[in-house]
Amino acid sequence: MRLLVLSVIVVALMVVAVVPIGILLAQEANPGRALPDTVQGGETFEVTVNFTAPADKFNAIGLTDLCPDGWNVTVDAGWCTPNADVFTATGNKAEIGWYGEPNVGFDNGTSFTALYKVTVPDDAELGIYIFSGSVEYYVGEEGPSSENITGGSQVEVVGAGGIGVWWIITIVVVVAIIVVAVLVVRRRGI
Repeated sequence: MRLLVLSVIVVALMVVAVVPIGILLAQEANPGRALPDTVQGGETFEVTVNFTAPADKFNAIGLTDLCPDGWNVTVDAGWCTPNADVFTATGNKAEIGWYGEPNVGFDNGTSFTALYKVTVPDDAELGIYIFSGSVEYYVGEEGPSSENITGGSQVEVVGAGGIGVWWIITIVVVVAIIVVAVLVVRRRGI
């Protein structure tokens, strides 16, 4: 039994000495998106995506995030931390990138915050809308890695005060039915 425990300890020490810890623990940036739960037509709101450099030499980082069709995105380098090196907003797509110093990149544990603004169309239908995106990057000499953005992925468009048009129509119809029922009962004398 002691020999087995000793063997396991020796093998574990050899693995740690030979294989870098970062490789043993899957290196991931873990991008997460934060969105409001509800928005209204015509409203502009902020979307943030946070992630962390999973290892030294984290570089050539590109974030692509897609909003619902017909929604408009605005991006600015100064809204991101650290400031983005490149950024574009094309219709409903936000693209933000960081390069890092050549052959150095960013250090393990560096926090990134991508912020962009989204404007909901004035005539957006009530309902739930989906966001999707990913972060691609290199770590050292390794090839490219890609991770889907997790966290908030949907926003609900509601009417003013949270009551949608369909709720108003439903209330009007129910009131009309009650009024007609009262008039019929009075007329028949029931």
